[in-house]
Amino acid sequence: MLFAFSLAVFSQDATLTAEEKKQLLEASPFNSVYPETILKSADTYFKAQMGLYKEGVIPEKEAHLVALGTSAAIKCQYCIPYHISELKRLGATENEIKTAVLIAADIMKMSTLFYGNEFDLEAFKKLLRGE
Repeated sequence: MLFAFSLAVFSQDATLTAEEKKQLLEASPFNSVYPETILKSADTYFKAQMGLYKEGVIPEKEAHLVALGTSAAIKCQYCIPYHISELKRLGATENEIKTAVLIAADIMKMSTLFYGNEFDLEAFKKLLRGE
C-alpha cells in the first residue's frame, strides 16, 4: 500500500503557476530539491511523512531515536543533526542518543560479519526459531 501511495504521490503534477511555485518554495527550503514537475506532490508527501513523528504509533522521541540510528547507519550528514536537535528538544539524554547510534553500529557490524562470511540465512532463521 505504501508503494502504491508513493507512486501516486510522485506522479506528474499539473503545471504550476509561478505563484504556486513561489509559495511552495517559500513554504519549505526542502522543496527546492525536487523537479518542478512533482513539486506539489513532493510537498504533500513530505508533510505526511513528517506526521509519522508527531502523530504516528511510535512515540515522537522513540521515532527520532530510530531515525537517528538509521541516519547514522547510512551516514546522512543532513539527517543526523536534525534528529539530534529534535531529540534534545524532546528531552532525550546523551546516553539515549549515544545508545541509538551504538545500536545502529552494532547492526551494521553484525550484518557485515554475517554477509561478508556468507553465513547461511536459512540456518540463521532456524537458530532464531529454536530448531
